[in-house]
Amino acid sequence: MDCDVVIIGGGPIGCAVGKGIAKEGYKVLILEEHPEIGKPSHCAGLISNEVISLGEVGEDVILNKINGANIYAYDNTRLSFMGDDVYAVVVDRVLFDKKMSQQAEKNGAEILLNARAIMVERKDKMVDVVFIKDNIEERVRTPLVIGADGAYSNVAKWLGLPLPPEIIYAFQIEAEFPSNSLNQVDVLIDDNISPGWFSWITPVSKDCIRIGIGITKRENPRDYFERLCSKWEVLKGFKENNIRKVMAGLIPIGFINKSYTDNVMLIGDAACQLKPLSGGGLYLGLISADICSKVAVEAFKDGNFSESMLSKYHKTWVKSVGKEISLGLRLRKIFLNLSNQERAEFLKVLDNPEAKSIILSTGHIDHPWKVAYKLLTSIKVPMMAKLLRAVFN
Repeated sequence: MDCDVVIIGGGPIGCAVGKGIAKEGYKVLILEEHPEIGKPSHCAGLISNEVISLGEVGEDVILNKINGANIYAYDNTRLSFMGDDVYAVVVDRVLFDKKMSQQAEKNGAEILLNARAIMVERKDKMVDVVFIKDNIEERVRTPLVIGADGAYSNVAKWLGLPLPPEIIYAFQIEAEFPSNSLNQVDVLIDDNISPGWFSWITPVSKDCIRIGIGITKRENPRDYFERLCSKWEVLKGFKENNIRKVMAGLIPIGFINKSYTDNVMLIGDAACQLKPLSGGGLYLGLISADICSKVAVEAFKDGNFSESMLSKYHKTWVKSVGKEISLGLRLRKIFLNLSNQERAEFLKVLDNPEAKSIILSTGHIDHPWKVAYKLLTSIKVPMMAKLLRAVFN
């Protein structure tokens, strides 16, 4: 069994790459280890309208629209803002993923479900991919492998490519519970509850919410989730029997200096193409998927799958979205160095018409560093000056 490209991982980013290459007439095989596309879900499902457009999935994936947020500190200090624009949408992530896979198939890609890659071997400038499908070991030879297999990518491990510098361990549930505000997300920043990250409530509908938490500690995030539910006032009355769906996942944070080698490119979570402030990966991943597919097609036309050729992919995606990641990492470093008390003070500094106007006019879920930078440079108080110096030192 031979094909032009093997993509390991049938998530939306892997399928986007597969679509881009297959529509140029190349034989694409996508290996997905799970029995169904989109399940289990690992995403909070809060994205921008731009992601809907980039994915070309249609608006029927949208469950709710978000116009603002309530941000809480450890001591219940709250910053609340609400605008007229739609800043984010809540989506049916399973449907989103399925639509992405259908697009790949319509353009000629083949998707194998229940197909788990177990090894890759280079032979004579080609790669053999060994996988298990329905308990049977199979092998496919290809000149190009694309690792779209998430954080701690096996493709990266097998071929000596860098792994994420940092991992967030995330846990989320979907529950029947009245939303605090249908068009506002709730965020809690408290190192005792979500060390190194934050907690969130995303309203899906009037009577359905998603509650999530992330931690940097290599511990069970479910334990922290229970602590969250017992402390956060907006979850008063929440009970275990409200839960109807449980999700968990890994969020890779950082900047890897190499997402390619001979015959191989990494994409999406495997390449740390996520926003360091929120963990969102669809926007950066879909932009990078377009770049990846174009470089792959160029490699086929040249008959060249060398490291030197595929380095064009890394250079191009870093030039395109690398600023988003690098500035996000700087801001995240500052965030981590603030105490709970300093974070509460920061929210109080922003609780005024000028700051809220900046947030509503500049805020964008896909470019969070822009609003942060605007706030730091516009709000003239000692704390902001101190943070601004820290960003650029």
